Amino acid sequence: MAEQQAVCADKLCYSFGTGWELKELTFTVLPGQVFGLLGTNGAGKTTTIRLLTGQLKPHSGTVSILGVNPLQDAQRLRRLVGVMQEDPGHYQRLSVRKNLRFFASLYGTSAEYADELLKKVDLEHKANSPVSALSRGLRQRLALARAMVGQPKLLFLDEPTSGLDPVAAGGVRHLIASFCKNGGTVFLTTHYMEEAEKLCHQVGILHQGTLLCQGHYLDLCQQYLPEQVEVEQGGRLVKRAPGLEELFYHFTGRRIN
Repeated sequence: MAEQQAVCADKLCYSFGTGWELKELTFTVLPGQVFGLLGTNGAGKTTTIRLLTGQLKPHSGTVSILGVNPLQDAQRLRRLVGVMQEDPGHYQRLSVRKNLRFFASLYGTSAEYADELLKKVDLEHKANSPVSALSRGLRQRLALARAMVGQPKLLFLDEPTSGLDPVAAGGVRHLIASFCKNGGTVFLTTHYMEEAEKLCHQVGILHQGTLLCQGHYLDLCQQYLPEQVEVEQGGRLVKRAPGLEELFYHFTGRRIN
């Protein structure tokens, strides 16, 4: 019997009325994998997450998340997935601990588990601080904990390490990798190519609403960029095998700064 796909999008189309935001988007994600959707600003990454999680209705095409149609069984979907969005909607005047415990109660999750998550995202020292006093990076960590508080099987993470310092970002990546090792699946967007190289079992490059490729970045580089590239290192030019940054530029015409 074929393995059930964690995420399946088939010919997904969406328009805001001024042109197609997404054009026949088709891809799959297997359970236990990290899938990275890459693209420039405005490529349609956040719109894709909103379609997959039932926040938007596609104009055509179908979506299946762990065998669930997001539009037909939203309640069941909420028990299966966690979502980290650009604006998570924290309660600003409540403390970090009260925020997370409140959302834990909505899922029927214990306060003890919420407190354990605070430790995992390194927010225990800020547990009694109001969310309004947190930096952007600390709010990102709280948003990740909130996405995980319902003990989901699948996480949708929209730029999970944006605004984090290297140490904190490394901690988030470790959490993501551990989540998958324990059987979870992650669908993420990121602008950090090195992050995608380290984390993702597969990547997809989205450009102007069209998915141009999907696969492991090394396989894609071998397919589309067989020649070595010349890069500057330590003030001199050296040749090396192409990586995800070169692949991204090949498809989008945009270099990563």
